[in-house]
Amino acid sequence: MVKSLFSKSSKTLKSTGKTGGWFDIHESYFGLDRKLPYLVVYGKKDGPNFIVTSSIHGDELNGIGQIHHVYNSIDPENFRGRMVMLPVANIPAFQIQNRYLPDRRDLNRLFPGNSEGSEGRRLANIIWNTSIKDADFGLDLHSASYNRWNFPHIRGNMRLERVRYMAKSFEAPIVMHSQGVLGSLRREATKRNIPFVLFEAGQINRFETRAFEAGISGIWNLLHALDMISVIPEQVHKKKGAHKYYKRSTWMRASCGGLFYALVKPGDVIRKGQTLGKIYSLLGELKDEIKAEISGRILGFNLHPQVMPGRALFHICYEKYPL
Repeated sequence: MVKSLFSKSSKTLKSTGKTGGWFDIHESYFGLDRKLPYLVVYGKKDGPNFIVTSSIHGDELNGIGQIHHVYNSIDPENFRGRMVMLPVANIPAFQIQNRYLPDRRDLNRLFPGNSEGSEGRRLANIIWNTSIKDADFGLDLHSASYNRWNFPHIRGNMRLERVRYMAKSFEAPIVMHSQGVLGSLRREATKRNIPFVLFEAGQINRFETRAFEAGISGIWNLLHALDMISVIPEQVHKKKGAHKYYKRSTWMRASCGGLFYALVKPGDVIRKGQTLGKIYSLLGELKDEIKAEISGRILGFNLHPQVMPGRALFHICYEKYPL
């Protein structure tokens, strides 16, 4: 059994302070130990055990910057409980600058893992046993997948009161109901009574200021709501968060091949029948107009102008309910 980085009991806190290090996950191709980085804040007073993960997909980098900023800004003397942060949870994928593990599996479909399973399931099991299973609350930081950009938003199971409280407290501009797929970190943790939310912002392979600001602000808001800090730093960029969540979402797809021109951007409120974009031929002829099939809000969209029939162009959330 892999030793947990922290105990469930807040009364077993180590000395007040901050620390970081590496723990072994498995051997590399060279037969050498491969290690995973972690950061821990030990508060002066008892409080929750909070876990923050990033880069479960190895090319989603914005969460790393968010974690570094918050970790470097926290004063342990004015902190309650304990926060464990994994800036790069999927080191094998990060090393090859890819979303997936070297065996092409998605780490975020393999939790809680298996100590005798595939390399991905073994990694998921190590992360679970060292960092997740003893947590009281959790936050998973993500960016959009390849050639997409996501407007900053929170996802979580809004049917659960504690998850809904976390989602509202984060004060993201959009909140989306989503249980997560089987094997995803947040779904498996939430099933085991560890409330988890997921924060999405920006695109892969980038450090983006807009994503940083929204994520950093949200983490501080969440720490305050969980009573782990008393005061949010003055320099934190504050915005009014959502008071309703979207229950459903859908993708608008390309009807034909060609060059895609977007006429709206992520975060925009749209109306049914509105023209969202156009597809032109290589000769500059208009082939189709992409019109909204429902009213809602643009959650994310395709960045690449070259499209084929069926290509996902706009992710639209709709059907709002009070948080």
